[in-house]
Amino acid sequence: MSQSYKAALLGAAYAGASLERICMRPTIAFLLATTTSLVAHAAPAASDLAWLSGDWHRCKDGEIVEERWLGPRGEMLLGANLTTSRSGKASYESLRIARGDDTWIYWASPMGRAPVPFRMVESSAEHVAFTNPEHDFPARISYWRDGVDLLAKIEGTVKDQRVATEWRFAPGAATDCPQPP
Repeated sequence: MSQSYKAALLGAAYAGASLERICMRPTIAFLLATTTSLVAHAAPAASDLAWLSGDWHRCKDGEIVEERWLGPRGEMLLGANLTTSRSGKASYESLRIARGDDTWIYWASPMGRAPVPFRMVESSAEHVAFTNPEHDFPARISYWRDGVDLLAKIEGTVKDQRVATEWRFAPGAATDCPQPP
């Protein structure tokens, strides 16, 4: 116990406060802060992520991005992304959100590579964010709703520069995109 803390306790005791009461205040404050922290960081139920489910597309400047989320069922959501560039080159990504030991884990597997885990760090009624600080890019993946649209953002570092890319998806499939003439 520090000398200043002892002096404060003794001074308060001389002022008529009981030592037990003085020692209980920090204990109660600690317990309240810990309990509030645990409640604030509790992983949501699978059904709380249902707003992510569905077919989503973005058609912009000749690029077509389609993302589809199935579930939640069995403590899991499954997703797939198919992107076609203006030149016609395609890329894909297998996605999964599954419950881990204490929170949800977003697993991303671009172009068939080994899945990379991102732990949930934020969630609310229509927003979720996952991070993996050991992964340069992306290090953070976020999804949120804006009306009927689904927005997605990836953030991280590329060549020592902060980089972020954002997509606005409308409901529906890529077949809803205008076809080139």
